[in-house]
Amino acid sequence: MVDELNNFAWHTKEIKDIESLLQTNTSNGLSVEESEERLKTSGFNELEEKKGRSPFKIFISQFNDFMIWILIAAAVISGIIIREVTDAIVILIILIINSVMGFMQEFRAEKALQALKELAAPTALVIRDGKEGQINSKLLVPGDFIKLGSGDLVPADCRVISGINLEANESMLTGEALSVEKSNINIDKAGIPLGDRKNMLFSGTTIVKGRGMALVVGTGKNTEIGKIASLVQGKEEQTPLQRELKSVGKKIGIICLAVSAVVFASGLLKGNPFPEMFLVAVALAVASIPEGLPAIVTISLALGVQRMAKNNAIVRKLSSVETLGGVSVICTDKTGTLTQNKMEVRKVITGFDEVSDYEKLLKLKNKGDEKISPLNENNRVNNNFQLQNGKENTALKFLIENAVLCNDAYYANKDRSKISGDPTEAALIELGSLYSLDKNSLEFLLPREFEEPFDSIRKMMTTVHKISEDYFYSKNLDNISQNNTQENNTFVPNYIMFSKGAPEAIMKKCNKIIKNNTVQNLSAEDRARISEINTSLAASAMRNLAFAFKYVGQLPDTKNIGSVENELIFSGLVGMIDPPRPEVFDAVAKCKAADINIIMVTGDHKLTAKAIGEELGILKPNDRIMDEEELSLLSEEELQNQIESIKVFARVSPEHKVAIVDALKKNDHIVAMTGDGINDAPSLKKADIGLAMGITGTDVSKEASDMILTDDNFATIIKAIKEGRVIYDNLKKFILFLLSCNISEVLLMFIAIVLGSYIFKLAGIDPQLIYIPLLPVQILWMNLITDGLPALALGVNPSEKNIMERKATKRRDQILSKKRLGMVLWQGLVLTIGALFMYFIGPRLFNTHSLLHDKDVFHTCVFTTLVLTQLFHSYNFRFEDKGIFRKGIFENKILNLSILGSILLQVALIYVPFLQRIFSTTSLNAYQWLMVLVSSIVPVILINLINEIMYYVKRRER
Repeated sequence: MVDELNNFAWHTKEIKDIESLLQTNTSNGLSVEESEERLKTSGFNELEEKKGRSPFKIFISQFNDFMIWILIAAAVISGIIIREVTDAIVILIILIINSVMGFMQEFRAEKALQALKELAAPTALVIRDGKEGQINSKLLVPGDFIKLGSGDLVPADCRVISGINLEANESMLTGEALSVEKSNINIDKAGIPLGDRKNMLFSGTTIVKGRGMALVVGTGKNTEIGKIASLVQGKEEQTPLQRELKSVGKKIGIICLAVSAVVFASGLLKGNPFPEMFLVAVALAVASIPEGLPAIVTISLALGVQRMAKNNAIVRKLSSVETLGGVSVICTDKTGTLTQNKMEVRKVITGFDEVSDYEKLLKLKNKGDEKISPLNENNRVNNNFQLQNGKENTALKFLIENAVLCNDAYYANKDRSKISGDPTEAALIELGSLYSLDKNSLEFLLPREFEEPFDSIRKMMTTVHKISEDYFYSKNLDNISQNNTQENNTFVPNYIMFSKGAPEAIMKKCNKIIKNNTVQNLSAEDRARISEINTSLAASAMRNLAFAFKYVGQLPDTKNIGSVENELIFSGLVGMIDPPRPEVFDAVAKCKAADINIIMVTGDHKLTAKAIGEELGILKPNDRIMDEEELSLLSEEELQNQIESIKVFARVSPEHKVAIVDALKKNDHIVAMTGDGINDAPSLKKADIGLAMGITGTDVSKEASDMILTDDNFATIIKAIKEGRVIYDNLKKFILFLLSCNISEVLLMFIAIVLGSYIFKLAGIDPQLIYIPLLPVQILWMNLITDGLPALALGVNPSEKNIMERKATKRRDQILSKKRLGMVLWQGLVLTIGALFMYFIGPRLFNTHSLLHDKDVFHTCVFTTLVLTQLFHSYNFRFEDKGIFRKGIFENKILNLSILGSILLQVALIYVPFLQRIFSTTSLNAYQWLMVLVSSIVPVILINLINEIMYYVKRRER
């Protein structure tokens, strides 16, 4: 029975119908026996934990790659069949290092579900068999009757039965900053957003005000949090670079197998020994595969992570660094990300006039002006509530005092720097603080003697305060008293009554207004003008409150507040909003300059989202806004077609956030998603890179993210994207560098072995001198050391000046595009020229006759020529579109040192006896060194000249 009811629209059902459906009653609750039976059916009120892989399976999965399989085969063949144990050991060491690195990253298992579980309330006050009692919240079942009060975490999804001033903070679930009033009201519409379901309480949210009774309708995985948890469980997607490297690796592997097979077969047909041709095939396989690439990518990303950490961006997943550099769209939550997740008074209206001084004061405070900090004595010019003509602004004085005293928020620490309570009321205390009105001091002068709390029916709150002898009376006190028709001229004010609330509710209670600094009767024209101001503020997405007061001689009757809550004097309005973070304005501008599109995706109201979007510059006149109802009508294909013109999504559910990210990804965008709440977790995980807030972010959002912004600063995203672009740019450079070097090795091996005999004959050299130009261990040395060190140095290449002015990459954009692949091929061919020259012409140049000696010398010359050629070639990748003969070419000191270090290591291989035996090298004389240097420098200069011509043509086309 319980399973059949999991998808019910409970907010549309009346209590009696729910009682019938769940076979319970709100008087006595379930019986203990019934609850135990239901627990067997519904399961514990907790989220199912995803089963993780064992450490062994994680480690084994590191070898599930086509290139890795080829290297394993090469190691086995080298060590067992052809007895080249050194080669086999080196290959295996490389594989183990790469696998350990990957294992360490993946072993950090996803903890999103565990964090979701921890959000559940540990205990619940439940009524069973007519008796109240605390139980472990995981034992709750549908049909249980529970009590909730201020400060409680809601333990399950519930239908409200009754409530007194009941309000819940649902910002973590819906993204809406304001607390939501909850009551037992009837709602007919089924498909409305969670934030509009005023008669429902949701698991994991918090009761911030009042108390109430509720009926449990959903537990565990059948709660709204449970649905989010199921979305978070989606399969982990690979990053664009991971996909491309995997694809490239597979293609390289297939090509290397094909080339090796051709060479192997060719050698056997020519009568070469089987073991020797196996050695050749292994050498070709090793030459084809950039063994150092995975390790260098990992190290470069790790170094980038360290730099990002210094800029308040903590990377949880290493692969997300390169993804960040390619971000073309940022889907950002509003509350807590673009805005401050608190309320701030933006407008103060006294009578009909806006208090312009307040706006100036607010701007100075938001800029961090220490003279305008809350409760600072330097604010005294405002504390006197003066108008610009020097007269006292009586209406402003009463409005500020009303805002501070008719208020249940309070200072949470001794220095009064933190305010606790409802966000709206906290904003009003901060308003008073800016005018140096300390609530604690003011309450001493005007202690509260009576209160009528806010409720959803009256839509207002009233407090009555005893006037002490030390209270500073208004200079217009006599004027106010004489104009009060309720009292006579001998009236002595013992108390002052403050009321605040919805403008329409307050205006019904008023018959006077402070206008032109005097109390006057409130006319129909005045009411119309106030209504117009209220509408104007509301159109700017502000939440408006009206304020009124009057003096009274005695405390009102607590049973009949309405008898005195009338004939009030209207003092003014305030408009408040969850304000944008100051730093976001500049961040948005930088995003647009970097060709990064920003889309606001929020659970808040359409009007509020529109106002913030326009203020920040995210929303332009021709851009569209879409809410959940409109979004629900679109198919996946329609959303994909329309999404490019939509800049703001409002009132969206977690499922819709995921759909939005998915549509953007299908349009080839690389998508980043920011957020801090429970409702953001699925989309954070779905996005190419999820960015969670470190301070205000929930554990759920952090664990579902790829990166955490420790300062909750949207501007940090721009710094991170810049760093990501630099890293991606450098990844591109050293990947292309490594592949061009590998191609040169393959071409050298292929030409020498397949065509060697013919070329030797043409050169007049004895074909018996044919030998393998590079041994497997020499190729490994080049790929890991003499290629690897410069490649690693290119990974920390300084940022180019125009890095944030380039267009963002698309999902289908590839590092190895057809154009770049062509570049790598022709550069690899040119790099081979020097080594081929040494291989084929060396015997004639050196004029030696001892075959054994010739082979050692030729091996060493060919080996060293290609090593130096590749080292010098690294300078061709210092700049994106400049040659090597440019200013700043040697500014990468790490690259300079890596090349110098690699040269010294190569010299050691040539002259140290122990290394000579391992790498089959021998000492070279001065003449041989001269030929090696010339042969290695010429190809690099030739590549640079070709590049300069291509760069010149490209600049002319622009």
